[in-house]
Amino acid sequence: MQGCLRPAKLVEGLKRLAKSDPMVVCTIEESGEHIIAGAGELHLEICLKDLVDDFMGGAEIIKSDPVVSFRETVLEKSVRTVMSKSPNKHNRLYMEARPLEDGLAEAIDDGRIGPRDDPKVKL
Repeated sequence: MQGCLRPAKLVEGLKRLAKSDPMVVCTIEESGEHIIAGAGELHLEICLKDLVDDFMGGAEIIKSDPVVSFRETVLEKSVRTVMSKSPNKHNRLYMEARPLEDGLAEAIDDGRIGPRDDPKVKL
């Protein structure tokens, strides 16, 4: 933190950030370092901007580069379908995991497939 930033202001800002975004987890290490965990580098950049601009009134913070500490992949289709309810409990989502089709990741990276494409069209 720069100068004499009140820790209470930072802690309150982190609480407000975590409350506004369900994908964010804020923790404090034994060293006193505040950790913001999110869904990737871009998500963390947006979270830090929101923290400073919206929740801390423009106060400056000292930040380190993001650390990607864990990745996983799906190797085979899941053995069960799971259900999750929306926050208002009116909607149910049923999901199962399976690996991406061969060539799909490369097609996305190359721009041959995008989020607005018809999902029924095959590669």
